[in-house]
Amino acid sequence: MEGFSKLESRDRLAYAGVVAFAVALYSSIVNLFPFLGPLRPALTTAALAAMLVVFARVARGMSFTWDGWRGLCLLSLGVWAMVSTSWSFNPQVSRGNGLELLKLIAIYLTIVNLVNTPRRLAWIAFAAVLASLAPSIGTVDYWRREVNLIDGYRAHWLGVYLDPNHLAMSLVAIVPVAFAFAISRDRASWMRVVGGLAGGLGIAAIILAHSRGGALGLALALGLWAVSGGRKLRSGLAAAVALLGIAVFAPRSFWSRTESITEYGVDLSAQGRVWAWEVTAAINHDRPLTGVGAGAFVHAWPSYARGEARTARFVAHNIFLAEIGELGFVGFFLFLSFVSGTLGGGVRAWKHPEVGALARALTAGFAGYIRCDMLSGYVLSAHFFFLTALSAAADRIARTAPEEAAFLSSDASSRPSPSPIS
Repeated sequence: MEGFSKLESRDRLAYAGVVAFAVALYSSIVNLFPFLGPLRPALTTAALAAMLVVFARVARGMSFTWDGWRGLCLLSLGVWAMVSTSWSFNPQVSRGNGLELLKLIAIYLTIVNLVNTPRRLAWIAFAAVLASLAPSIGTVDYWRREVNLIDGYRAHWLGVYLDPNHLAMSLVAIVPVAFAFAISRDRASWMRVVGGLAGGLGIAAIILAHSRGGALGLALALGLWAVSGGRKLRSGLAAAVALLGIAVFAPRSFWSRTESITEYGVDLSAQGRVWAWEVTAAINHDRPLTGVGAGAFVHAWPSYARGEARTARFVAHNIFLAEIGELGFVGFFLFLSFVSGTLGGGVRAWKHPEVGALARALTAGFAGYIRCDMLSGYVLSAHFFFLTALSAAADRIARTAPEEAAFLSSDASSRPSPSPIS
């Protein structure tokens, strides 16, 4: 029993590690506390959690969860990315991208293995909501003080949030989750207050970032969350209030930039997307199955761009087209299967009595994130894999047999002898 208690302690420590990872990721903690930079807190906490969860599974004689078909598609994608170095336009870049993808896959699997009860899912989701206050407040403050505004009006923050599009899509995913905590009667009052603040400030930051993809993603996320909820009146009212606030308080520059999304001939950013899509089509015609190699899209650009587009290099500006261009139809179908499996799994969890409300918010947020990524194309984003891991965890919890759930959530002293868990 003492040995089992030690294993239980390691499991809890590993879970604390992934919660710390969520906080470090969403708050960009090294920008809040620069002295932590050399420690690389997000990577360190995730690596610690991964090592502990593997050790605990081996010591208990428990099987490691590979997340079924979703996990198989994701692992296959990682292997395909590594193999792409053999035909890549830039093998060194593809090797680095492949290794980065494998690292993110390891983080995904670690979270899926550790977030195995409704309580654990709620706490790690709330940790991300709480941490999101940092970039939201930072963005609003930068806009207020007019610090390094892009084009004179686009606000952003620090670290990965220097890119206003990445900032917006990361917050789009968290806004429905924040509001889910805010309207829940099952949460403590202080958690509801934090949820409301995080949701409101997140919307403000998205607006001030002036991200067109962020605007579309936010509308989708709030709309899906409102219509999918078991308490449609509450979620619908919350979403309506949020959208009304946007309509009333959003600056004129937000509407002007959002309306310019189709002005390809005038707006360089919009025109760049068209060029990138044309390059993707040319790559696909030349290399339909393999693409140009993981991360090698910009390196292959001069070989496939035409006319005026040759003088500029852009990323694919669409996460699905990025997969087609870099990893061909093989990589695209593996990635599409993973994303659809994540969304489908989240939807399956909607009716679960304990995780249903949170699953609806996570699914809505992830759908909004994907909508943003269809105008951005960030393939290697830790936020993406964190969000997919939470949706997958909700699905697995909802499908867990009652007796297995009791085993996972009970105290170590009251548990029976450990048995394998798939």
